[in-house]
Amino acid sequence: MGSFKVPIEKPKPDIQRFLDAMTGTKTPDKAPMVEYLVDNAVMRPILEDMMGRTWVDTSDKTEYMGGQMDLSHENRADIDAWLDNQIAFWRHMGYDFIRCEVSLPLPAVALVTQDTAAGNESYNRAWQGLHDGPIQTWDDFERYPWPECTDANFYIHQYICEHLPDGFGFITCHAGGVYEHVSRLIGYENLCLMLYDNPELVKAVTDRLGVLIQQYNEHLLQLDGLVAIFQGEDFGFNTQTLIPPKHIRELFLPWHKKYAAQIHDAGRLYFLHSCGQITAIMEDLIEDVGIDGKHSFQDNCLSVVEAKRLYGDRIALLGGIDVHKLAHLPPDELRAYVRHVIDHCSPGGRFAVGAGNSIPSYVTVENYLTLVDEALR
Repeated sequence: MGSFKVPIEKPKPDIQRFLDAMTGTKTPDKAPMVEYLVDNAVMRPILEDMMGRTWVDTSDKTEYMGGQMDLSHENRADIDAWLDNQIAFWRHMGYDFIRCEVSLPLPAVALVTQDTAAGNESYNRAWQGLHDGPIQTWDDFERYPWPECTDANFYIHQYICEHLPDGFGFITCHAGGVYEHVSRLIGYENLCLMLYDNPELVKAVTDRLGVLIQQYNEHLLQLDGLVAIFQGEDFGFNTQTLIPPKHIRELFLPWHKKYAAQIHDAGRLYFLHSCGQITAIMEDLIEDVGIDGKHSFQDNCLSVVEAKRLYGDRIALLGGIDVHKLAHLPPDELRAYVRHVIDHCSPGGRFAVGAGNSIPSYVTVENYLTLVDEALR
């Protein structure tokens, strides 16, 4: 690999500069950086080989995403060391914030297989099945172990906020939005049928989850250091929304509108990550829901350059470097592509450069470093 500007030995994060750029308050001299998630397969070699830190693996007992951590003294030490690495990575890679997310324990059917990314074969990848989830009937709804928000769900948020370096911010959300968890609890195919066969049950599940996430946000908004809630909610795929736009408007966008108002009332920003082709609901998201920024762009649906032309005077555009290109282009071609995106999206502000979706395990370390290096020029 060639030489890169990162890791930065003495970083100078400026979260206020990032926020001013996202709101259009000030146009920065260069676009700040953003990421949604960075996979351990990419993060680990950078922390170990380039930053000289000791990697700490999480286990089933210390897994933070599901919100079911064993916070015994021994496990808490592992979690703290893992979080120290996370903070160090985001800071020394030139970001103005750290982003992570935790879900309430909402058990659903998931499929798991071995990761196929080179060097990451000892880890698993999980995804949601299309068929039955745990809630198919009203009896299932009543018996489901609905969680409550407890202090244990917010341990990592509190730790991060207590250990933020000067100028550094914290961005988070409930891992998985209302629609995503509804489709997991009911199952995607069954949800498509139930929208017509049993809409009352779909609404009951939706509203139960909606309230839980609203309560979850209320806890988050008490944290000093939190600057934005960056909610994941995948409404689309390559060609259209996953369910008809009318159902998204009737069931799910009202909850996002409540979240946006809740978050704005607390003086923070509300960003939305949603994959796929969701042009059909973009005006709803901007004008009715009131999102401050949109994340997740792929060139075969809507490139961030085109999104900048369509929406860039009203909301921030976050990321935009197509993940297929990020994973497959040779570094010199990737660098030219990243520069093309920056040059077209930076004028006027309201743009942060990063991956169109996230940094998955199958993106090479060299290509990730090339993206960051070019963003810092």
